Amino acid sequence: MSMRRESFLAHVQERGEYETPEEADRVARVVLALLGAHLVGSVRAELAARLPETYALILLNPLQAAEPLSPERFVRATAAWIEGATEKTALWDI
Repeated sequence: MSMRRESFLAHVQERGEYETPEEADRVARVVLALLGAHLVGSVRAELAARLPETYALILLNPLQAAEPLSPERFVRATAAWIEGATEKTALWDI
């Protein structure tokens, strides 16, 4: 069963120690878009089914990669997409 948008954002905000729901939303969108592009097989659909619809669509929107990204490359890609991020802060965001 998917979680409600407000509950999801509150969880992201709490776990990531973000100051505002808007900051949590921004990070969630970037991470889910990148993650969606690099998950393969049924894992992507299973994760989407657990997310609020807004975030499920973000996860499912990118073209799916042929092979998964290594954790290290995923962190680097996330850092590149978040303005002012480093690999260390991107790891926290993920």
